[in-house]
Amino acid sequence: MADTFEFLIDDFLQHLKLERGLAPNSLAAYRADLKEARQGLRVDDPRLVSPTAVCGHFGNLARLGRKPATLARKISSIKHFFEYLKDIALVAENPALAYAAPKISRYHPDYISPGEIDGLINAVSPGSRTAARDRAIIEVLYGCGLRLSELINLKLSYIEFEAGFVRVTGKGNKQRLVPLGDPARQALEAFMDSDQTARAAPFRDLVFVNRTGKPYSRVGIWKVVKRLVRAAGIAKRVTPHTFRHSFATHLLEGGADLRVVQEMLGHADISTTEIYTRIDRDYIVAEHRKYHPRELAGFKRD
Repeated sequence: MADTFEFLIDDFLQHLKLERGLAPNSLAAYRADLKEARQGLRVDDPRLVSPTAVCGHFGNLARLGRKPATLARKISSIKHFFEYLKDIALVAENPALAYAAPKISRYHPDYISPGEIDGLINAVSPGSRTAARDRAIIEVLYGCGLRLSELINLKLSYIEFEAGFVRVTGKGNKQRLVPLGDPARQALEAFMDSDQTARAAPFRDLVFVNRTGKPYSRVGIWKVVKRLVRAAGIAKRVTPHTFRHSFATHLLEGGADLRVVQEMLGHADISTTEIYTRIDRDYIVAEHRKYHPRELAGFKRD
């Protein structure tokens, strides 16, 4: 039959390769997860998969001792697979949609909220000489999830404004494509239109240079961030790398595919990306207060 699990897995992987440009390693990981799911669900036709079957499959994996991070990744794979089948009208509903991934307790990098990001951007003084530059730095750091070194070495020729992508050279001199969202694009265009800095000959293709026309130092960018953090009244410690942490955390909290975030961050190992999947402590506290019987009974705090 043309609609067997095996055929549809191949079809889905082809979609990921052509439409989303996933790397071979990511495609291989998807294939392994979905083949395991196909065996665990014990059906040949994905239209026959029920939410109960999905729960049973992951319950079996948990009993086999699979780690929470591994389960979270496999759940992400099957959810996106069935979401694709729903998009092509093969299934009416995603049977994995309601299945909650286990929460992962491990080191979680500091990050700031979307509201604090807005506060930082609004802290840029519109009339200052460096306003366009400062706004572009923050928008690109947060909007593209760049490492500080990647921002410093970002080249004008690497920005594809029409296509909406930035080519980034990361660790190990590896290149990746990162989406360039509208806020970051507009901030970059405004900065480039207003920037009059004469770049030194070897650095004419760099986006950001200091007043001498040479690349910024790490300390130079850090000073820009520190000034804006102070102006925004943010008490917590914020560094240029905080924006990368925030980029990843906000994408994953919004439901983004873990492997897609891995590729945008340029992580060689997906376990590095998984550090961002732990739920926010504030959210845990809010959920406890919302649903715990003692909280609902109106217990008064001292």
